[in-house]
Amino acid sequence: MLKTIRNLFKSGHNQTISYKGLNLPNFRTNQQLSSNEDYLNSGIEQVDFLKEKGLLTNSSKILDFGCGQGRLANTLEYTNTPFSSYTGIDTDKKSIDWCNKNLRYKDAYNFIHLSAHNARYNKRAEGLQELPFDKDSFDLIFLNSVFSHMLTNDIQFYLNQFNRVLHKNGAVYLTAFVENDVPDVEENPQNYIAESTGALHRVRYEKNFFISLMENANFRLHGFYHQQIDRTKQSVVILKK
Repeated sequence: MLKTIRNLFKSGHNQTISYKGLNLPNFRTNQQLSSNEDYLNSGIEQVDFLKEKGLLTNSSKILDFGCGQGRLANTLEYTNTPFSSYTGIDTDKKSIDWCNKNLRYKDAYNFIHLSAHNARYNKRAEGLQELPFDKDSFDLIFLNSVFSHMLTNDIQFYLNQFNRVLHKNGAVYLTAFVENDVPDVEENPQNYIAESTGALHRVRYEKNFFISLMENANFRLHGFYHQQIDRTKQSVVILKK
């Protein structure tokens, strides 16, 4: 999978599509989002949810952790959503380079490469990396399909980082594979949703165990929405400090 992605980038598949006034990536790392309309609608659903729950306001300082090719940034621009600042961070340098080239619609958008190890997306990097931000830098931390590709130790590390950089009244929005009555954590479980391919394709957690990881990092569960993301069957979890 990773080799295929690298080859596509090298062969020019990271070019830009102009669509409805936006710059969209020609090659999508997001599953099942090759359609431009589906690509935008998937983001609109999440932005609308954030607004409905009062998590995204015109004063929000947003950290898009695992931003990929900037789907959230494009959605914010397309929906003309007001916010204070947006910072996208990702371990894939090519995606960040593409975002910095194509998605700097205004000064409020910023994209940063963090060369952190992940067995699926950046296995050549050495170890995890602390977030390069001051304490209380953000009001909203957004993770779409990030913890769904992480095992327990990595999640614990980044939850502690989130607690440091998140404002005391801030929130974390994340998606993950979370179910009842399953093993605490299982990488690529058989007969679950669809076939898994490659390391960390689909990491599933037992609900109570997953919530305990959040609580161990001094977060409290603010909302749980089972399989809210219909496309991937991931659940949405809202945390607050």
